[in-house]
Amino acid sequence: MSMGTGEERRVEAVAPSRRVRELKDLARQLGRVRLSPLQICEAVITDRIANDRVRAFFADLPREDKHYWIASLYALLIPAERRKQLATYFTPPHLAHYAIRLLLDEGLRLGIDRIHDPASGGAAFLVPLAGELIKRGRARGQSSRQVEQLIAATLSGAEIEPQLARLSELLMHDMLGQDFTHAGKGAPVSIERCNALKRDLPKTPYDAVIANPPYGRVLRPEPWMLRDYASVISDGYVNLYALFVEHAIRWCKPSGLICLIIPISFLGGPHFAALRQRILEAGHLLRLDLIDKRDDLFLDVLYDVAVVLVRKKGRPVRVEAPRCRLIASDGGVTDLGRLDVPDVPNERAWAVPDGRGPERLFVSGSYTLASYGYVVKAGYFVWNREQDRYRVAKAPRRNEVPLFWAHNIRANATCTPHAARDEGKVGCVEVEELTPVISVDAILLQRTSNRRQKRRLIAGLVRQSKVPGGRGFVTENHTIAILPDPKVKQRVPLSVVCRLLNTAAVDDRFRRMSGTVSVSTRGLRELPLPDPDLARLYFSVLSDDERAAEQAYKRSALSQD
Repeated sequence: MSMGTGEERRVEAVAPSRRVRELKDLARQLGRVRLSPLQICEAVITDRIANDRVRAFFADLPREDKHYWIASLYALLIPAERRKQLATYFTPPHLAHYAIRLLLDEGLRLGIDRIHDPASGGAAFLVPLAGELIKRGRARGQSSRQVEQLIAATLSGAEIEPQLARLSELLMHDMLGQDFTHAGKGAPVSIERCNALKRDLPKTPYDAVIANPPYGRVLRPEPWMLRDYASVISDGYVNLYALFVEHAIRWCKPSGLICLIIPISFLGGPHFAALRQRILEAGHLLRLDLIDKRDDLFLDVLYDVAVVLVRKKGRPVRVEAPRCRLIASDGGVTDLGRLDVPDVPNERAWAVPDGRGPERLFVSGSYTLASYGYVVKAGYFVWNREQDRYRVAKAPRRNEVPLFWAHNIRANATCTPHAARDEGKVGCVEVEELTPVISVDAILLQRTSNRRQKRRLIAGLVRQSKVPGGRGFVTENHTIAILPDPKVKQRVPLSVVCRLLNTAAVDDRFRRMSGTVSVSTRGLRELPLPDPDLARLYFSVLSDDERAAEQAYKRSALSQD
């Protein structure tokens, strides 16, 4: 299972949408039969299913693909709320093999090292690992019993859902039964029915931990989560996958390997600052490989995910800057360069390379909005919490100011505060004593975007001379305002800053350090910008903003070398 090098490395293509639609249709049909999801899946595994459409769907599939679709069928058959609660979405075979190959390339000794999956789900990692042990055992002339004992001694898992753990055992037995004519009836891999996050530390840590843990924010975290996993929690924001990262660190031995498939949302933003710092404190980050295609990667879910490989700190080793690859939907793997992470663990965002710009996004002497003379503030007004202070009218009263919404913002346009469903009227907010009214010209940005938008940063201008009422304005919580810092002189005009933020050059750099569709104030404050004097120069002499931005960045980089 060792991989080649460079662009010769290949992984399987992602499953097409057509098969997803077909499986959903089958799940709706099978949901009407008087069998449990586990019984239905067991009937499919053993070819005892009577439904011709189901038999046709699974016919002639490679075994691991068949197992993936069976596990996905199970997820579709359980209640939607339960599926969401458990985050029951399974790892496609091509991605599981890719993660395993990373471990093997980094020195994992299959059949010797103990490997654990704390969120085994449909046994997406355990089954191919066992399959490789079978293949190697055959080559060495080992008996079925010897290989089964080796599997039992080196592979283990945990799963919170008992029926899903049983399904994993059935899939394991299906693989063994087809490979070994004398295989025993039981599945040799131990899959413990438990909440892995509540388990005590093992007496002997594992040589490697591999997992595709559940994702999702925990809105009302229990006290034990906040207490036991404080090291990866920032500002009380709890996401399940962050807890599993900490779990993997604890359960892996010093110098052992950790390979996880997790969302790239942790790369930037304040909610995952502690997680980023914890990873760098506890381990050496070796790889962070991005998945190019989101659709159909995990059934019914759109996530930007990455395969993250970490070696837990132990004996002193020479570690190079972590590299980053892009795993394309057609199977190609392209090297993008080195990941830009802090030399000393801290809360700073990480930046992925894009194969075009400089690998180091954060360099000594980088400029920011603060360098330009501006401050960043989050939108203030949450209208559905204070509806008694909000109304729609032709103009604000003397005790009101206009409200700017996210939908009022257009790139490089002057914003007008029209209400959502009536462009002839203005949203007005009653001003209280502590209302943070903005009384200067400003830049407004949309705080949330979607994955299909061409740009993540969308910035518009607000001119006080155009604001109805002439007494300033407020913005809603889905916006971010960039304001002149009254304590310093602005080195770049506000209009030029707005034009700069709307360029692809800036947007590309922001995307490299932001793993989510949300635009955070902290991300904007950390966003590297070109030398302010060069930005002012090129935007004054060039009519093409894209060219002006690129030239400013290029000259800034040359001056820093």
